Amino acid sequence: MLRILRNKKTAKKIWIGLAVIIVPAFALWGFGGASRDRQEASVAGKIFGKNISNLEFRDSLSAVRTMAIMQFGDKLPEIEKYLNLEGQAWERLILLHEAKMRRINVKDKEVVEAIQNAPYFQDKGGFSNKIYQEALRYVLRLQARIFEEQTRQNLALAKLYNQITQNVKLNDGQIRQEYVKTNQELNIYYIASLFSDFAKTIKPTDQEISSYFQQNKAMFKEPPSENKPTRIPDLAEIKDKVKDALINETAKEIAQKKINECAEKLKQTEFSQAASSCGLKNGVTDFFKSNGTIENLGGVQIFWDNAKKLKDKELSSVISNDQGYYIIKLKSLKPIDENKFLKEKESFSQGLLSAKKNERFTEFIDQLKKKAQ
Repeated sequence: MLRILRNKKTAKKIWIGLAVIIVPAFALWGFGGASRDRQEASVAGKIFGKNISNLEFRDSLSAVRTMAIMQFGDKLPEIEKYLNLEGQAWERLILLHEAKMRRINVKDKEVVEAIQNAPYFQDKGGFSNKIYQEALRYVLRLQARIFEEQTRQNLALAKLYNQITQNVKLNDGQIRQEYVKTNQELNIYYIASLFSDFAKTIKPTDQEISSYFQQNKAMFKEPPSENKPTRIPDLAEIKDKVKDALINETAKEIAQKKINECAEKLKQTEFSQAASSCGLKNGVTDFFKSNGTIENLGGVQIFWDNAKKLKDKELSSVISNDQGYYIIKLKSLKPIDENKFLKEKESFSQGLLSAKKNERFTEFIDQLKKKAQ
């Protein structure tokens, strides 16, 4: 179909070389053909009420794997376990179904141009048929017609992406607001009631551990596995785990009680004095942006969001994260560099728009997946 990309002399050499492998394979095919037909006709799953055969699913899995190879190259074996290629294969089938319902078509010319312009198949003179054929044979391990069909599908999905995200726009106010959030720095005074500070002082007795286990057995239920059903282990098997859970829960209760006590004292007492009288840590942070972490306090997002709302000398309500409870007060706020903003505005807005479009498309995928189930 796309012979424009295939040099006949190169193709002839490839087929002569493969003939030694392909011809003997037909003998083996005869023995395995019947079972293969049954496997390909069997159902892998169902989307939008339509059965998806094992063959259709394997084709989709091959396509997402091809994209992963082209994206990650030699590093793919190291990170493949994190990619959930099977999940991506199902998403691809769902999106291709949607593209078909929307009558999205891709012409042969578009496929040719996409492959010829792909950076993977270029040499100094532009598109290289030799590199293309070698990449298909040795890297992607695909026939040209299969890769070209995958490319056609990828282009259809790109058109679907453009349709879904075409109305995502940004105005100057939104760009500035996000730039400030990303680049502005502030610092805060804080009072911290940390779980870890109280956990190290808690020494539960065996009777307390046993009582906690009896009251919270469901927390320690083990999921079923191939060799055993769902079960709740005996206390002797998981005593340390139960002890840690009891300590953590007790520490959180103490920490919450202490920060509430401090909040009451702050109505009449100065910031650091109130903290000291309740036995809580207090201090001032270095300047930070809306991402990253603050040493000993954890992620900064909750502190940044709350501090931005505070007026001068105003105290926050009690806030919390996975490390403890806090009361904060804004110390100072650095304005952004206006000249730097003007220089970076265009590139920043492009990145922000791309992120917003991806967010919109992710929402669209989630909605489609619910309909497809």
